[in-house]
Amino acid sequence: MTLFWIACAVLLMVALPFVVLPLWRSGGNNAGNDNAIQRDAANLEILRDQSAELEADLRDGLLTQDAYEQGKRELQARLLEEVKISGQSTRPPRHPAKALAILLAISLPLFSVPLYLTLGNTKALLPQQDTGMAGDFGVIRSEAKLQELEKKLEQQPENPDGWVVLARSYSELQRFPDAVRAYEQLVKLVPDEAHIWASYADVYAMTNNQSLLGEPTKFLNKALELDGNNTMALALSGSAAMERGDYAAAVAHWTKLADLLPQDNSELPMIRDGIEQARQFLAMQKGGKVAPADKAP
Repeated sequence: MTLFWIACAVLLMVALPFVVLPLWRSGGNNAGNDNAIQRDAANLEILRDQSAELEADLRDGLLTQDAYEQGKRELQARLLEEVKISGQSTRPPRHPAKALAILLAISLPLFSVPLYLTLGNTKALLPQQDTGMAGDFGVIRSEAKLQELEKKLEQQPENPDGWVVLARSYSELQRFPDAVRAYEQLVKLVPDEAHIWASYADVYAMTNNQSLLGEPTKFLNKALELDGNNTMALALSGSAAMERGDYAAAVAHWTKLADLLPQDNSELPMIRDGIEQARQFLAMQKGGKVAPADKAP
């Protein structure tokens, strides 16, 4: 945990100069002042040229002395005006980019930690215990850890996450009666989850001579009532329909399942074969033949 925060601080210190320095430099340039100086120099050069032209016209007799004096006064007035404007523009410019650089240098370190604590996953920073789990809803294969979880659930029986782990662990270890007991408790706590009812039907069938008839079918119907697109429930419902000889229902369940699965799913060919077999049984049941359905590409 400490190492993580040290690494974050180092990375932040490395990243800050790449954000702050360009803003600071762009805010500190004197482009505005340089442009003003160049403009003043150009205006003064024009005034000098015009003054030289007046003197040349006076020498050549193109202007009278009075016209020359009047022209001189106008040039002097313009010169004074230029000097006045130039003096007003010497006020130090504001640099919003510098202000932004200072703001970022202060706010990034100040708010990054609270932002992470709000949006991040702080539990991921904690040392993981050797529970034998694969993720929060994984599988425990250690008998000692299973017993530990069982004792924990005796003290906290309303912990659905713990029952999920326990049920899946029992199922993975083929301890199906124990898995049925865990799912029985789980559906009481979480009665509106279709995938839990489908898994309950699956493990119950293993204790029912591997048959989906009876209670497993009821559980599957409950799953489809909650979510008609649950793929596990559709697959098992198709198998249950085949087992009881309801081939039309099997075709319906498996066809819907095939439509929901992506075309590159590895189970899709087997599902299509099951649909075709159910169609053939349905035709034999009706005493006739039906043309096999076109297989999807």
